[in-house]
Amino acid sequence: MKKIFLSTTLALLSISAMAQKMVPSIQNGTVLNYSAYIKAFDRNLPVTITATELTAPVHLKWAAGGMGSGIFEVSAKAVDSGTKIGIRQPGYDEITKLKDDETLIFVSKSVFNTMTSTKAFELNKQKFKIADIAVPFTLNDKEVDTYYAISENGKTKLWILNNPAFPLICKAEGVQGVDLTLMSLQ
Repeated sequence: MKKIFLSTTLALLSISAMAQKMVPSIQNGTVLNYSAYIKAFDRNLPVTITATELTAPVHLKWAAGGMGSGIFEVSAKAVDSGTKIGIRQPGYDEITKLKDDETLIFVSKSVFNTMTSTKAFELNKQKFKIADIAVPFTLNDKEVDTYYAISENGKTKLWILNNPAFPLICKAEGVQGVDLTLMSLQ
């Protein structure tokens, strides 16, 4: 009887361990490979973003499919309380400094805290609500622990990593004419 109970318990623990969602760690040196669909050009573009410095000001090195490369800088104020995602063409300087209310591929700590406590938040002057995930976000055939947020008008959708240290946007649809999908990270 004890053997049957032990076997059943171990089997249930194994099943629950397999069912756990993945939460990738984002550290200095992490390379994020995205596919960006640019609606205006009806074209997919590979975009690589490397986290070169995650202590504010955050430095994110980018390279976009032969179109150029550079560094975006996200200020400490934006990391703490930014309310916008800055999807725009980088400047001609080696480092493009985003505004103090703009992050790039992640939401601010304030937005993340509001999102997790109230299941709603505002980003880029759009109101979002957390909803049940119809299609989970996966990497390497493993489900990633994300929050799924949809705008009030239903046109913008975000899959945000459940990681308060770096709430990465894993997938975005309908953000300023660009759809982003994280394809891999190293």
